[in-house]
Amino acid sequence: MREILGEVAAAAGGGLLRDARARRAERRLRAGLPVRIPCSARSERPGRSAGHVAGWLQLGPGGAVFRPRRGPALELPLGGSFHAPEPDAWYDAHWSATVYRPPGDGGPVHLCLPARCLPAVSGHLRAGAGGEAL
Repeated sequence: MREILGEVAAAAGGGLLRDARARRAERRLRAGLPVRIPCSARSERPGRSAGHVAGWLQLGPGGAVFRPRRGPALELPLGGSFHAPEPDAWYDAHWSATVYRPPGDGGPVHLCLPARCLPAVSGHLRAGAGGEAL
């Protein structure tokens, strides 16, 4: 019985924590403050690794940068568009996979980030250089 109660408490607490982090990210973006969101990314740009790399997506008033745990950072210019991921993309109830196509010819970036943070991230990246973040 203890094990069942422990699992229920962990599941309920995890959901509340994920909701609070997503709301905090939205508030900080609206206020023009930087936000750091856990993320994994795969870029089709030359010189990048072929697989997903774990790291953080740092969003700020001037743009976005994916910072992997190891290796060089990946700049994500604002004003791009989001597209559905490839059909065999990894999926989890708490994570969303999406493809971000930055403006210009930089090549698509495949992102996997918390599902509750996706609206804030997509609103920020679509805003463009002179638009509102959300």
